[in-house]
Amino acid sequence: MNIISNLLNVSLNYFFNITGDLGIAIILLTILVKLILMPISFKQKLSMYSQQEFSKGLEEIKEKYKSNKEKLEIETQKYFKQNARGMIGILSSLLQIPIVFNLYRVILNMPMQVGTALIPWVVSLKMSDSLFIVPAIYAVSMLSPNILPYIPFLRLKAQAKLSKTNIIITTIISGLVTFKAPIALGIYFITTSLFSFVEEVAFRLYAKRRGLVV
Repeated sequence: MNIISNLLNVSLNYFFNITGDLGIAIILLTILVKLILMPISFKQKLSMYSQQEFSKGLEEIKEKYKSNKEKLEIETQKYFKQNARGMIGILSSLLQIPIVFNLYRVILNMPMQVGTALIPWVVSLKMSDSLFIVPAIYAVSMLSPNILPYIPFLRLKAQAKLSKTNIIITTIISGLVTFKAPIALGIYFITTSLFSFVEEVAFRLYAKRRGLVV
């Protein structure tokens, strides 16, 4: 953990020395970390999609052989063996946890009391946004991935759309998370959210080439 924290601290200071703006440095560091984790994230998404397809296929087998228990058991075991390898990939997502956690901690514990040209109405990134503009931007950025299932070109097979209730809850929680949080964390959350949107679009384009898109 200390090694990861030290690397992130060094990287943050490096970007700050180059840009002279801590807000921009946070954005660059967040993007760098997300780019490094992107291959793992893609594997996780593929594994999650495989799980959806797995559940759908299992239901089809149960329906097909519901009147033949012996055949149902044989086909079910065969199906589990065929799909076991794809399910292991989801464990790769666990590798992201210590890195993302340490990045969050580094930003939270920044020793510098400086502002940023990105948010000129605050004098320190350790302050919360009294105008609540940052929470509002974060709430909107969190909603952006939810529009993708409604775009036919990028729609994945067997993927359910979020209900309006879930979207509203997501918006409210996103706003509350950054309501009194330091501006530095707000910048981190917004950057992460927007990168996730771009990453999701890239994944869906990749999935289209693999025939996973409707």
